[in-house]
Amino acid sequence: MINPSVDMLKNELKSFYDVRRNSHFNDTGTIPEETGEMRRHIHEEMEAFSVACPETHPAIVKAKLHETIASWCRPVIFRHSPFFFEIDSKPSESWGCPGSFRQTPSSWLRERNRGIFKTIPEFKWLSECPVLSGGGFDNDHHSIGYTRLMGKGVNGVLSEIAQRRKRPVDAEQETVLEAMERSCRALLAVAGRFHFAAAEALSGETDPDACRCLRLIAETSARIPAEPPRTFHEGLAFLLFLREVVASLEGIGISVLGHPDRLLIGLYRHDIAEGIITESEARDLIARWMLPFDIKTHVDDNPWPETSSCMTLGGCDEDGVPVWNELTRLFIEVHHEHGLMNPKPNCRISANSPREYLELIALLNLGGHNNFALMNDDILIPALMRAGKTDREARLYVNGGCQEPITENVEHSAGAYYWINLPQLLDLCLRKADGVLPGWAGKALPHPVGKTDGFEEFYSRCRDQIFNSIGTGAEWRTAVGRLQRLVNPCPLFSVSLDGCIDNAADYTAGGARHNPSGICLVGIASLINSLNVIREAVFERKWITLE
Repeated sequence: MINPSVDMLKNELKSFYDVRRNSHFNDTGTIPEETGEMRRHIHEEMEAFSVACPETHPAIVKAKLHETIASWCRPVIFRHSPFFFEIDSKPSESWGCPGSFRQTPSSWLRERNRGIFKTIPEFKWLSECPVLSGGGFDNDHHSIGYTRLMGKGVNGVLSEIAQRRKRPVDAEQETVLEAMERSCRALLAVAGRFHFAAAEALSGETDPDACRCLRLIAETSARIPAEPPRTFHEGLAFLLFLREVVASLEGIGISVLGHPDRLLIGLYRHDIAEGIITESEARDLIARWMLPFDIKTHVDDNPWPETSSCMTLGGCDEDGVPVWNELTRLFIEVHHEHGLMNPKPNCRISANSPREYLELIALLNLGGHNNFALMNDDILIPALMRAGKTDREARLYVNGGCQEPITENVEHSAGAYYWINLPQLLDLCLRKADGVLPGWAGKALPHPVGKTDGFEEFYSRCRDQIFNSIGTGAEWRTAVGRLQRLVNPCPLFSVSLDGCIDNAADYTAGGARHNPSGICLVGIASLINSLNVIREAVFERKWITLE
């Protein structure tokens, strides 16, 4: 039976997010007056800071932005939720990705510094390229290093930064470490504001369920995320707070809510054994933890209810032991019971997956709950290892909003932002493009291959030109991407990735242990089909000439 208080929470969430629908999305929509006032205060303070300190290092400016948001944000308490996550600084539909949400406080630095990209010609070529899409750096498809942070808490990260500052550092590294420390303290300041807001709301509350939720928020926010979670509830609160608040502060897309059945099973089993929680109570907590994501994005009447909010389930742990446990089942069942679309259950499967796990997914799919994304460990883990990850790193992969694999703790994802239009490249091998951009002349656009002796020669010329286009575009993307550390460094996100503190370098400067970049070959099937048609129609059956 669903707790009636869950329906009350749905109404609270709906009331809050409905009036913020499309706020600052492509500069449309409306926001409440108090929200607009809060955002104006942040903007004005940062503008004054930039005038007073124009030469400040971008990482320090970003840390200052975090501190300013932390001081002005509005910690929102939902009376029937035991979790704290909403600071009202970004639109309800946003998962942090800047994109169209350019007027939000977290995007202030990025928007201020965007002109830096225009200092190099590669940016113009990429912006005007007829066959490429995307910018020079992926601001989306990220996963916080939840495993790393849950193991030590933010206080542990601060200790790690302090120890690193005792070792030799140059001026740049010292500045980056200072920004990391200040951003971590800003995150803790946000949690502190939730603590006081919950305590204040509790003083006048009479509803028993609301009192319980407010008490949990007040108690939990006093130690989360400063310290590692001790209970199942604290673990859920840790994941949700980090995802939402880091996205709200950094202005990058945090697509992943973590791998809860792997990360929280120890806490859950401890709480069950100690009588701290029952399975029924755990189901209720999980429901309230997942509910905001459908409501934030208005799935009932939104033609494209994108949340980019994913939770990874199943798979295996770092030792390769399959993950199928009580929580795996609970998250899947509760997701189905409440008819949810989000957070998307990204279920990792393999030849070693227990039959009971696969049958549960299959049964719900057959019943119409077709919201699963299935990831094949037998393919993806070896692929990640071929890309340089260790076996233990690869086994902890998660999947982002576009289902790209991310090795949690050690990398950010840059696999869904460099798009190449392959059929259009082939088209340019067949006929001269009209109005070719001067910046592209002789650089990357293919030209007609002309007369050939046979298909193999034709294919070879096309292939070489297409490869040249892909490679040249990648070089330009790299040149633009190197400027990201000056445009929008992210000291808070960086501390969640192994390598950034040790290297005293932001993730935008390659500080993480792994810094991959991918190429999306759009229309590869159409390219192959077209080549086969040309081979048969022109070279084998000679129905038409190549010209």
